[in-house]
Amino acid sequence: MPRTVIDIRNASLDQFKDFVFDHAVHSIGSDQVWYHQFDLEIRFDDEHNARCFIKMLTDAKGLLSKYDSEKLEQGCWAMFSGFDGNLNYLIWDSAIPIKTKEDLIASMYFIYRDLFAVDPLGEACEMWWDGLAYEIHPLKRADPENNPHDKRIQDAMFEVLSKILLLESVHCQSAALHGLNHVAHPDTENIVKKYVESHPELSEADIDYAYRCAKGNAL
Repeated sequence: MPRTVIDIRNASLDQFKDFVFDHAVHSIGSDQVWYHQFDLEIRFDDEHNARCFIKMLTDAKGLLSKYDSEKLEQGCWAMFSGFDGNLNYLIWDSAIPIKTKEDLIASMYFIYRDLFAVDPLGEACEMWWDGLAYEIHPLKRADPENNPHDKRIQDAMFEVLSKILLLESVHCQSAALHGLNHVAHPDTENIVKKYVESHPELSEADIDYAYRCAKGNAL
């Protein structure tokens, strides 16, 4: 069977957005989802993908008017766990400069502020960091304590999650706690304690979940 080749090495930003989002929609996990096709070959350039992601995520508000919720949800899953050259690959496996990786992680604040706060897109908002921080905890293939590169990634994730935790959206706050659980930063307990103290409306169950996340026990 001939392979389906998608070449995004010179894609414009609009073309890159369509590559991520503009596909027929199937249920998440279905073998019919476009990026699960075994005969698919994606030709990409690491740094070009990173630049496109940074621009796209920073302008996440514009995605709401360009694609419907189903396409956005499917595309979000694709971004962090789907196609070759995705976010997880760029952060952990690619050779792009660490500063670019930090900028890429920082840009994720805007998809929470301008997209997930409006529409959590099913479980995409909550599970984003499962796709990106699992390397730290529980897989522990990343080693921030002994690897300076991994430490900078962990710090960048912690910084953006701390900002997301301040958003008024309950969905974003929950996702941030979930992410902090996986990022396992040494300052997590302090930031979660401040969050709990500043939200007197939280239920006992909410508080218990927050502190389990602070200790990395909410997998």
